[in-house]
Amino acid sequence: MYVSVAHFCTPILHYTGVEWIGEIPEHFEKTLIKYISDINMGQSPSSEDVNVLGDGLPFLQGNAEFGEFYPTPKLFSTSINKQSKLNDILLSVRAPVGAMNISNQIFGIGRGLCSITPKIEMKFLWYWLIGYNEYLKSFSTGSTFEAISIDDIKNFVICVPEKNEQLEIVCFLDYKIGQIDNVKKQLKLQIQKLKEYRQALIYEAVTGKIDVREMEID
Repeated sequence: MYVSVAHFCTPILHYTGVEWIGEIPEHFEKTLIKYISDINMGQSPSSEDVNVLGDGLPFLQGNAEFGEFYPTPKLFSTSINKQSKLNDILLSVRAPVGAMNISNQIFGIGRGLCSITPKIEMKFLWYWLIGYNEYLKSFSTGSTFEAISIDDIKNFVICVPEKNEQLEIVCFLDYKIGQIDNVKKQLKLQIQKLKEYRQALIYEAVTGKIDVREMEID
């Protein structure tokens, strides 16, 4: 999909009163996550009720099974206390604080996670949490391991435009990040090819398959 940014103009900005956000367009509403989503803090079942045999719901204790976007569960439980909904944001509340995935099915969630059910465009909240992930982490406490509380999440500030603009922002970011990811993929392929060339060059030089005696070195 082609996304044109030519029609974008510089908006009139005003200061939010939140240092780490700074200025936002005057038509954005500053609010708290608890007002634009439902937050469900995880709770772990008894270890006796957790299995690897596929009995019960897939269960996520924390972020260990997180993938790039979706988790791959290894555990199941027959006595789920808390569960995510389809298309919830799964947020790690224990080290590493701030890791995120999307709930592509119903999961039982342990105390290392919370699930966020947005009342706004899900991917807008997803991108907001990515954009301000370091600030979310800064609320974490604990000497043994870092953790954030449900109140920290509920009272995290978010600035929200109207629904149509949320969708436009999501569409723009999907497109631009897709471009960046394609560049990353190409760079990885080039790096892999350079590694293979490096290995082959060393092999051919040390085994005499290429004669380096009269080669010029720039």
